[in-house]
This record gives sequence, structure tokens and C-alpha cells, in this order.
Amino acid sequence: MEISSIKEQITDYISSLSEREKKVVLIGIPLILLFLYVVAVIVPVENLKSSYEKRKALIEKKFKKLEPQVRELVCLKKELAPVERKLKKGENLDAPSFVRTVARMVGLKVKEVKVLPGEEKNGCQKEIISVSFKEVELNRLIRFILKLENGSYYFRADGISISDYDENGLVSGKVTLFFYRRSSED
Repeated sequence: MEISSIKEQITDYISSLSEREKKVVLIGIPLILLFLYVVAVIVPVENLKSSYEKRKALIEKKFKKLEPQVRELVCLKKELAPVERKLKKGENLDAPSFVRTVARMVGLKVKEVKVLPGEEKNGCQKEIISVSFKEVELNRLIRFILKLENGSYYFRADGISISDYDENGLVSGKVTLFFYRRSSED
């Protein structure tokens, strides 16, 4: 069938209709086409738009909820940077020799330095160092601990046990230190 024959058939069909039926067809067909357009195009687009806006609002809400945590993590990362440098710097340090050197620097008479088995976790190695001292001034002991903890390597004092305190103000005992370093396998 050609377009002209289809056009002819439509013209014959419309001419055979009454005036009332012609008005219904001429008004009804555009209304039906408009209705189909609204149902097939506009409604799905509006649904997609509202769905998008809901998702956008949900993402913004989640972002606002996570924003304080992200800020906190950024601050923590800044605080961890010096610790990370200390861990890396201590990779090849002979900790007992370093402890003896610091003790000499502050005038602390060290009796014995022992390295006890530690543990390794998450690429970080922890050594336990026991430092025995005899008849030293308490302020030198405190300077020794502070010098280690505030130095360029990561030392933390775990405990101090004093076994003797004489009349001259001298103490004897032991300090337990934790020394942290990055594992050499990393």
C-alpha cells in the first residue's frame, strides 16, 4: 500500500462519519495523542527526576553525616605523621646502645639494659627494653625518660619500679620501655 491509498481510505472514512462523529474524532485523536505523550514521556521523566532528587538528598545527608568524621580523620593523620616518621627512622636503630648513650648524656648510671621479646603487628614491631639503674638522682631518671620519649625515635615508658631509696635521695630500680619501629620487611 502506498501513502496516497492510505490517505484516500482515511478521507473516505472521515467523509462517511456524521458531523458529531467528525468532531469527536478531530478532538479525540489529539487528546488521545496528548494523553499518550503525557503517560509515555512526561510521567516517566518526572519519576526519574524525583528519584534523582531523592537520591541526591540522601547522598547529601550521608555526606553531612560523614563530614565530621572525615575532618577528624584528617586531623588524626596530621597527628600520626610525626609518629610515622619516628617509626621509619627507628627501623635500623640498635635500641639498647641508643638507650645507654642517652643515659650517659643525662648522667644516669645504668646497671643493665635487657631487650625482652616483643611483638609484631600491622608492620610495626614493639620491643620491650628493661633498664636497671642503681643509686641515681630521681631528676636524672625523669630527664632520661623524657629525653627518650621526646626524642627522634618512638620510645614510651611503660613503668618504673623503685626498689631502694636512700637518705641521700638516690634511687635504685628499673624502667620498662617500649620501643616501636617499622618492621624491616615493609
